[in-house]
Amino acid sequence: MNILDRFEQSFERLMEGSIGRLFRSPIQPAEIGRKLERAMITNQVVSVDATLVPNDYRVAMHPLDMVLFTDYVSALCRQMEGWLAELANERGFTLVDRVRVNIAGDERVPRRAIQVTAAIADRPEIGRAEQDAIQRTEVYRVLREATGVPPVRLRFLGGIQRGQEVLIRKPVTTVGRAVDNDIVLESGDVSRHHARFEYAGHEMRVVDVGSTNGTRVNGKKVQSQAVRPGDEITFGTLTAQLLRFEPDGV
Repeated sequence: MNILDRFEQSFERLMEGSIGRLFRSPIQPAEIGRKLERAMITNQVVSVDATLVPNDYRVAMHPLDMVLFTDYVSALCRQMEGWLAELANERGFTLVDRVRVNIAGDERVPRRAIQVTAAIADRPEIGRAEQDAIQRTEVYRVLREATGVPPVRLRFLGGIQRGQEVLIRKPVTTVGRAVDNDIVLESGDVSRHHARFEYAGHEMRVVDVGSTNGTRVNGKKVQSQAVRPGDEITFGTLTAQLLRFEPDGV
């Protein structure tokens, strides 16, 4: 198996492992890998002792495409960084500093396309926490500007999704066991089409759509209820807490 195939398989595992296989992306992993590799090769600098290649990469896509990656954008950046470092080592290239990858939303990029820029950057070390904070700020900006709704997090407190989070980023977001939902919950006591989150003005509501086991907000069964950060929402027996999403991740 070649290095690009390994990258594609690890990318697909990341997508499959995301909670509920949310918001399947039209952007193919092999396309990202090829463009990263091309950016590395195109921008190499040959010296007497070594061949230097870029260590600083920017992957730009249309904001509406980037929205599909926001649940796991930091993990995807780390995966691309590891792959590029492996590629440089395999080709005998030299890096002047740790590989860094940033994903950015750019309206100038056509839908379903990506643009990659790369540079050789010898700069003071940026810690992982600082880099993740920079990426979260970009994610927050894209979510607000591309969707027009304030993003919130849904953190699952039990079941196979325990501890996992998903961003609610659409004016209407459907929840249920069937794969045509926006949030797919693989639990037997969740109905195929269980509930939906919807924005009305500046208010978010959760609406039960005739589920068998009901929807509850803070333990109380509801048909339609306004919700806000801090509330616990239960679909059947699967409970999640609504949390704010801020640029600093708090």
